[in-house]
Amino acid sequence: MPPNAIFVRPHAWLEVKSYNSGDRPMSGRIVMSTAAAMFLAGASGVLAMPMNGTFTMHYDKQSPQPIAPDHIKIDASGSGMNKSPGQPLDNAKVTITETATLIRGQGPLKGTITFTTPDGTTSSPYTGKVMTDAQGRMTAVGKFKVAKATGAFAGLKGSGSFTTAFSSQTDQVTEWKGNFKPPAAMASSR
Repeated sequence: MPPNAIFVRPHAWLEVKSYNSGDRPMSGRIVMSTAAAMFLAGASGVLAMPMNGTFTMHYDKQSPQPIAPDHIKIDASGSGMNKSPGQPLDNAKVTITETATLIRGQGPLKGTITFTTPDGTTSSPYTGKVMTDAQGRMTAVGKFKVAKATGAFAGLKGSGSFTTAFSSQTDQVTEWKGNFKPPAAMASSR
């Protein structure tokens, strides 16, 4: 056995067997999470990490462009705050730029969302669909995929989905969730 070899059984206990120069095993047990044990052991491929959150957002700018009766294109941008307690994007500033093309309140949506923290940023393009019900309530659903990340998030990969409810023409609440492969630096600190 190589000196100081570490063997890991992936469950709630990390069993450490260290071999000294006399090939006599010295054992010990440490309680830790399975994910931490896998990262510590250098498992091939970092496990996907589920994350989710809710953000409120206010549209700072909206540029409606009528195309035809009941047909409008809206370019918009806004900002808000994300809440993801205990997760890396908790209290991140959220900014979006998007375009919706609506016919009678229904239609496609595409844009980019950026989460900014003191440790770094993530930017994800998204696509979705805006819907308006008979009472005039607007909602949107869609999917996103991380395209760029900086700072502590550099190398972050992942995708997910979102659901948005508009409380007014300029305010919304969005719930999002996804699975992410954290960069090595973030994985080693989890």
